[in-house]
Amino acid sequence: RPVRHATYVNFPRPDDCSYLHRLPVNEQCEFVQATEACAESQFYFNYVGFLYCTIGSERDYLFQLGFVLLLCVCVYYFVVLGTTADQFFCPTLAAIAKTLNISEALAGVTILAFGNGSPDLFTAVANPDADTELMFSELLGSAAFVIGVIGGTVLLIQPFDFPPWGIQRDLAFFIAAIVWITLKAADERFSLLDSSVLIGMYLLFLALVIWEFIQTRREEGSSISTRASNHIRGQNPETNVPTNEGLLTDFCDHVNPLDPEEWNQGRWMTKTFCLLKAPFVLLLLLTIPIVDTTAERDGWTKLLNICHCLTLPLMIVFLNGVALIKVANVYIFLWVVLFAVPIMVVVFYTSRTDRCPTYHKSFTILSFLGCIQVIYIVAQEVVSVLETVGIVLKLSKSVLGLSLLAWGNSVGDLFSNVALARQGYGKMAFAACFGGPLLNLCLGLGLTFITKAFSVPNLVAEVRKGVMGENCEAYLFQILTTTWLCLLFTNFQGRRSVGLSMIVTYLMFLAFSFLGEFELIHPYGTDHHPDPNGNG
Repeated sequence: RPVRHATYVNFPRPDDCSYLHRLPVNEQCEFVQATEACAESQFYFNYVGFLYCTIGSERDYLFQLGFVLLLCVCVYYFVVLGTTADQFFCPTLAAIAKTLNISEALAGVTILAFGNGSPDLFTAVANPDADTELMFSELLGSAAFVIGVIGGTVLLIQPFDFPPWGIQRDLAFFIAAIVWITLKAADERFSLLDSSVLIGMYLLFLALVIWEFIQTRREEGSSISTRASNHIRGQNPETNVPTNEGLLTDFCDHVNPLDPEEWNQGRWMTKTFCLLKAPFVLLLLLTIPIVDTTAERDGWTKLLNICHCLTLPLMIVFLNGVALIKVANVYIFLWVVLFAVPIMVVVFYTSRTDRCPTYHKSFTILSFLGCIQVIYIVAQEVVSVLETVGIVLKLSKSVLGLSLLAWGNSVGDLFSNVALARQGYGKMAFAACFGGPLLNLCLGLGLTFITKAFSVPNLVAEVRKGVMGENCEAYLFQILTTTWLCLLFTNFQGRRSVGLSMIVTYLMFLAFSFLGEFELIHPYGTDHHPDPNGNG
């Protein structure tokens, strides 16, 4: 393959949305509407169209005001994510771990990792023809952010001692995956065998985690409990209280989106903040059940939980755009109603308001699915906003992927893992900082490249790392090895200094990437291969 040794010049192609900056102002809106790449940044709302068509870049002050408004909307999305993770997702994960009787570490690399990583995994696998340059920088950049920043933040919040075998296993598998990807994708080709080995690495990692947990249980002779709750609540004795005593009062108390204590003690800024997030909190309360083993009645609210049997499935089918699809000549949302109403009737006649029923634990499934759905939807809107910010700031695909898109795709991990650490589940959160990115990297790239390979006669996928691909690989390898060395020096004590070193290493990677983007230095992974499309 011929190699061009000229300096890389970052000119956007006509099929790239950032190409609009090379057009006259009066042609930019038409370009945005006609270019497929500009539509890729749209999830529910077209932020690019809002700036360049609704406002127009020729209206300078209004355009800048619109840009600031987008940033404020993005901050609001962060608030929504934080609220969802703190009030709904974390108690649900703790309840699931307690019900399944598994350790924090196992819950972190399985339940939490899959919950955080599955939306990105499904997106990658569902779009095998997507730009591999963006995919590389986004997945590697997300892994660096989750491990370096989120993992480091977890240690800053809640330091703890690591089991030497467990953390070294996680680091070793991640380093092995990075080395394999680096070596096999060096010639921009990935075979079926290469992809299969990558998938096999993750499956072996998962098998070792489960095997270790089983061995530990056998050695201790008793189940390893999570830290969700240290006591078991017994059912209240039978009383003469009617089964529906205080039904409406209980419902109204639990759908109040304003925390009375926070509202009464807060100043005007706190009250304004509470009012701003109240509409979304109310929506969450009406659709997602709270299962919290530390709360009264484990979070059971009879009338509200009955409503959840209908509102949550309806929310899921409408948000995913399948509600109006017909099955057996009946809309799916009507099927949902037909199935949900009998369940609601059964729950009404088999439960009380003063204590939770035995089947209340089954609501953790609904809660988990609802939280994942909300986090995914809001995180996708964050990604859309950040992609628009990248277009306005004229960032290349590689840097956009490893920075703004990586942050946007990891914002769900950030809020859920940090919220877990704040509530005392640091081991679960830190384990997820490795399990989630490893899931995305191994299965995301592996399955995508297998699909691409089967679409060509020679069964070899053509991949392109882009400008910052090798740079991401090198620095992710550095973050992992630096973390390993720090833990060796501290005898595997997860001190705050270790977390700080992880964050600093990531910031070095980010600084190096942006300096290369603006051509102040020569990036390690500058792509010198000619564009296969013949552009630049």
